[in-house]
Amino acid sequence: MVKTYMPCSVLEALRLKQEAQSEAIFVAGGTDIMPSGRTAPVLIYLQGLTELQEVSKFDGVLRIGAGCTYTQLIGDERIPKILREAMHEIAAPAIRNVGTIAGNICNASPAGDTLPLLYAMDAVIVMGSLDEQGQLRTRKLGIEAFIQGVRKITLEPSEMVLAVEIPCNSYEQMTKLQRYKAGARKAQAIAKLSFAGICRVEDDVLQDVRLAFGAVGATVIRSRKLEAKLKGLTLTELAARRTSIVQEYGELLRPIDDQRSTADYRRQVCLNLLEDFLSL
Repeated sequence: MVKTYMPCSVLEALRLKQEAQSEAIFVAGGTDIMPSGRTAPVLIYLQGLTELQEVSKFDGVLRIGAGCTYTQLIGDERIPKILREAMHEIAAPAIRNVGTIAGNICNASPAGDTLPLLYAMDAVIVMGSLDEQGQLRTRKLGIEAFIQGVRKITLEPSEMVLAVEIPCNSYEQMTKLQRYKAGARKAQAIAKLSFAGICRVEDDVLQDVRLAFGAVGATVIRSRKLEAKLKGLTLTELAARRTSIVQEYGELLRPIDDQRSTADYRRQVCLNLLEDFLSL
């Protein structure tokens, strides 16, 4: 028999999880859990927790509650337009009405629609658990450290995701933001591959650049080492080195053949998108 709970607060939800440990799972929208057939002896439903459905901007950080649905965020102009556009292509309205941003992250699929942008924007995952006195304690991890592989995340049995934080300067100060998802259809399709590119150019010099690729590896691929080599280049220097830069990124991609696409297609389209983005 499965026991189900609908806690009235984050603290109550964490107490229930602490008592049940690995026998319990949190359920927000459930759009990833239900198709997979996953279940547990204890299900803790989070839909009613308004604490997890808040959006705020403070001290240069955009904080998105873990329980915010795609529909809620699509209609919130505080969310970067490019991220709202990515959410608008997720599944169908019925799924967007209940699916959450934290669910997309915790599902840890390299094909996750929001993930390349969240990687490029240096998103930070805020997690919560109970301390010895039963009070809330939090810790934070960058999304690259949080997602360890396909369906693998750095989350302790007694923890839950509380929010996602995005530095506002990772999108407000950028001069070019671009994303692309290749799928069988415009929506209601899992990505064959995806790309996110963000950069800031001042006085014809590339001051900042972030590049992320989805569905071409076990996790989203982003190389800070290669990005560091690009920063500080003039646009003339960038144009001269563009071909070699694309080749270096090609060595990082690890696409596979599957029912949605071929490895060759994934690699080539990603590199085409990169070359187009770097044509500043």
